[in-house]
Amino acid sequence: MDTIILIGSIIGIVNSFILIIYSLFSKKGNRRSNIIFALFIFVLTLRISKSILITFSDGFHDFLLTIGLSGFMAIGPVFYFFAESIYNSKFKFRWGQLAHLLPAILFTFLWVFLDRIRSDASTWHIFYRTILLQYMIYLARTVYKVNTGSVQNGRIIKQLNIIAAFLMAIWFAYFLNEVSGFPYISGAVLYSVLIYFTLIIVINKGFIVDVSNPKYKKTGLKAEESERILKELKGLLLGSKMYQDNTLSLVKLTKKLNTSTHALSQVINENYEQTFFELIGQFRIEEAKDLLKESENKISDIAFEIGYNSLSAFNTAFKKATGSTPTIYRNE
Repeated sequence: MDTIILIGSIIGIVNSFILIIYSLFSKKGNRRSNIIFALFIFVLTLRISKSILITFSDGFHDFLLTIGLSGFMAIGPVFYFFAESIYNSKFKFRWGQLAHLLPAILFTFLWVFLDRIRSDASTWHIFYRTILLQYMIYLARTVYKVNTGSVQNGRIIKQLNIIAAFLMAIWFAYFLNEVSGFPYISGAVLYSVLIYFTLIIVINKGFIVDVSNPKYKKTGLKAEESERILKELKGLLLGSKMYQDNTLSLVKLTKKLNTSTHALSQVINENYEQTFFELIGQFRIEEAKDLLKESENKISDIAFEIGYNSLSAFNTAFKKATGSTPTIYRNE
């Protein structure tokens, strides 16, 4: 039985490196998400490799064991980044976000103290359970944001929740091992299942998490054309403030961009996760908020200036977007 578990765990690790290579070099899906996913699989592999080493071998250097724990500390933050890169089209990794990974990075260089920490049972239990708590905090935070945030794509929510469920099961296996002596290798077994599950998605779909909109799968819009439309759209909205035109329509905007209504709708949906009317309304309300604070013009004048045909339509849209009326917002 031990041999079967060992072989299964090793196969899981081998498959994980296949996934890492695929994610780094695949041209499908979101490039940024693929890179973060590769890092996610890598830190998981570090943790699971440590479990296999401890279970089936002894005499390994403390540095190798420390790397395994560092991987454990990085799992939660990296999964959080991966999920955000999937549901947030504007996500960009900033250097300040390295603070989330700083504990894992620093701990890697503290391997010389590992034996001292492990020699005291009480200190070790506090230390290890702190790592378990950190893992769970990030996992819970990610699941909460995915299910209560701005994610509208049910398929994305389902796929991220499935990965989160596997991560929860892995955490639970290590938690049971810590408090009741549950088999330590069980975490590695669950990890192998997670990898097999992910490989099935890759084989069937060609990418990790399907972020595409099925409505636009067969439109044939090329990436270069999509980028051109998006760039010129931003110019018209941010530079020319075309949203102020109260006769603006999807057809009128497509003529300006020399494209089709279907292509423009696809670009707006994929990059802003909104419809044409929602996007124009958002730009109008954002400018209205600035004008209400900076200008002494009448509210009706502001409404007409930003593109609304009536004061009542502006009031309704403003309250829906902000939760308060223009008058209350100005006086706050």
